[in-house]
Amino acid sequence: MTLSSLFPSIKKKYGRRGIALMYHRIADLASDPWDLAVSPENFEAHLKVLKDHNVISINELADILTKKKKMPANAITITFDDGYRDNYLVAKPLLEKYNTPACFFMTTDSIGKQKEFWWDALERICLQSPNLPNKLVLEQPINISWDIGSSDNSNVLSPFDLYLKLCGIVRKMPSKKHPAFIKTLEVWANNPHERPENFAMDKKELLDMQSNKLFTIGAHTMTHPFLPYFSLQYQKKEILGSIKYLEELTGNPINFFAYPHGGHNQNTLEILPDLGITLGFTTHADHFIADVDKHAIPRFQVNNWDGETFAFHLNSWIKN
Repeated sequence: MTLSSLFPSIKKKYGRRGIALMYHRIADLASDPWDLAVSPENFEAHLKVLKDHNVISINELADILTKKKKMPANAITITFDDGYRDNYLVAKPLLEKYNTPACFFMTTDSIGKQKEFWWDALERICLQSPNLPNKLVLEQPINISWDIGSSDNSNVLSPFDLYLKLCGIVRKMPSKKHPAFIKTLEVWANNPHERPENFAMDKKELLDMQSNKLFTIGAHTMTHPFLPYFSLQYQKKEILGSIKYLEELTGNPINFFAYPHGGHNQNTLEILPDLGITLGFTTHADHFIADVDKHAIPRFQVNNWDGETFAFHLNSWIKN
């Protein structure tokens, strides 16, 4: 083994590195199966910890990675996925209070809609229905005949297992089929009542968000598909549609993109630069260095930790 062959691994281990933090929601939730929410109290504690660190905007990060500027020591970038309204109502004022920049990746078909995201709708149906039926039988989009309950019998699905199975089905489903499928499940569970606390920002809120120079808007597709399940044409439609919507709404170029569910393949990686995307972000948990693949930047998901626990994880991510 030559010294030159060792250089990349040495550089990754000992070179200057950065980390991107991934948040989704700032809210107190009764049920949070994907650990997406951080309470307002804990989020403020995180921001207090971050005051002692080198937090840079996503635009500064882009300058570093594309113009080969020197990476600051332990640079941290903050991102939010999906575009929940609590990002505007709760996260925005706290970020402003601590003068902390962040990028918000928007799922554009949900903007201003009085509708839950599909994974929240499924959570309501499976985990919040008072009287969930003990059997689910469907013929479309796939043939289903599942027993539901709390039995230890391996042939009986718990409500949580049902939720995971249905999420797996919807992730592979073209978005145009989502409404009818979810409506069928709502009728089955007798639980059609959407929860406004799970809605996305509206146009006015998004425009107010981007009027503050602390904040940057990025794209997150139109309907939040798991992109590798779909054709090149479908992926491009989802990505380009979200970019054009945001550019027309905000009047600004959209240079940053986050992959829904972190999912991407070679098709996706080839689409982004052709559409003018400077940086693309995954959900792979790792730090990065200056020569990272600019369209596959890893991020660490932040959980609902108190300040001390967050500081522990943050220092571990920076050093390891």
